[in-house]
Amino acid sequence: MSSVDIREMTAGDLDFCLEMFGITGWGNTADDVRRMISYEPGGCFAASLGGEDVGMVGSIRYGEVGYLGNLIVLPEHRGRGIGATLMKATMGHLLDSGVKSIRLDAVPKAISLYERLGFREESLSLRFTGRASEKGSTGCERMRDSDLPAVLNLDQEFFGAPRGRVLRRVYEDFPGLCFVARQGSRLVGFIMAKEGEGRSRIGPWICEPDEGGIAENLLHRLMDEVAGSMLWAGVPEGNRGSVEILERNGFISGASSHRMCHGEGGETGIIEGIFGVGGPDKG
Repeated sequence: MSSVDIREMTAGDLDFCLEMFGITGWGNTADDVRRMISYEPGGCFAASLGGEDVGMVGSIRYGEVGYLGNLIVLPEHRGRGIGATLMKATMGHLLDSGVKSIRLDAVPKAISLYERLGFREESLSLRFTGRASEKGSTGCERMRDSDLPAVLNLDQEFFGAPRGRVLRRVYEDFPGLCFVARQGSRLVGFIMAKEGEGRSRIGPWICEPDEGGIAENLLHRLMDEVAGSMLWAGVPEGNRGSVEILERNGFISGASSHRMCHGEGGETGIIEGIFGVGGPDKG
């Protein structure tokens, strides 16, 4: 086999990325690609073989915590070590940038590859889909610019790492799908969503653990906004309150993936407050 060439992806790789996402059926859009590359310049890579682009992977870092995702290789070129080569390049970028813990969500058939690279399984990452119906929600407000400092503080408390640039970008791109909840003057929860092909993707969805009713109200406010549309949500296995909320509101569980970790272990946040992840590729 010819040697695999690895290069950093840029905005000029938009069409290639969309072709690769089209293979997966994940519903990623052109804006998703632009955000992926802008979040971690120099941390998204493409693999080529004989001058043909055949694979891709993305990454993002939050201080000492990094996430890997969107590892895709053209079907006809799988089983030839291309995925491992992409992973090594991306892991090298994150480790050289000071990351001590690298996480990813793995489908079962990819677990052996990640284990060979030193990843270990930690927990399940659950998936739910449902159609939004009108709920007549009360008590939640549309997110405003002035809410962002409190939103970022609450997110770091429960997610466990600083991801302000991601939350700010989601709010900037989808202000109509971002909501907050308060008790008095104190912000206790928020929910964000991103438009995709054929569905909107919930996340992050963060709320104080003992405020399950408020977490559900946040979901209802989003459902009111997009009534009739399909919604997708990813949930950490340990947040049973979120699972109960989603099932109570007609969401159906799908195939789970496996959260895996390389380097320093242990959860980086407080799972009971993470009702919806930002995305499998972003934590």
